[in-house]
Amino acid sequence: MRAKHKRRKANKKRNAALIILLCFALTVLFALNHQLKTKLKDIAVYKCKNSATRIINEAIQNTLSTYDLSYNDLVEINKNSEDQITSISCVSSKINSLKTDISDQINKDYENQDKNVISIALGTISGINLFSGVGPDITVHFEKEGSVKTNIKSSFSSAGVNQTLHRIYIEVSSDIVAVAAAGTYKANVQTEFLLAETVIVGEIPEGYVSIS
Repeated sequence: MRAKHKRRKANKKRNAALIILLCFALTVLFALNHQLKTKLKDIAVYKCKNSATRIINEAIQNTLSTYDLSYNDLVEINKNSEDQITSISCVSSKINSLKTDISDQINKDYENQDKNVISIALGTISGINLFSGVGPDITVHFEKEGSVKTNIKSSFSSAGVNQTLHRIYIEVSSDIVAVAAAGTYKANVQTEFLLAETVIVGEIPEGYVSIS
């Protein structure tokens, strides 16, 4: 009876140890799975944002190549009879046309599915440098969500005595959705591109600049 009792007691201890070990293993697997998913999300979003930024910049360059733009096509500098600058304003018709064409080109380029696919090596997701770029690839594709937003902005900086460097940029904002086997991730892409610049000779009065 005592031997039987001892065997039961030993079996209970062994079963308890197995349950504890199983719970520990499941906890480790859950934590590892969560870590890998988080790592995949971070890498996927980073790479997709880079690809989307490249698509946007190429779209802007392709659009500008169809124009023969100069600074004077986008901006009007008005002076008085004494050759003093009275105001600086944008040429609205040209700006609006440019913004529309750039948005259309970006939308068109987003539809090119070959540009919207990236690959991430499984070893890269492990976070171990030794395994970076090693193993089978995980395919992630992304697409635009909503409309592309464009905005014209400018900056003024000193370029010497009585000289001001004026730069005009187009700012683009686009929401994207990245889709991977482990989930769907959303991100916002923002970039700006220099459209034109010039050095203005003469004092620019504050409050007389209208670039929007």
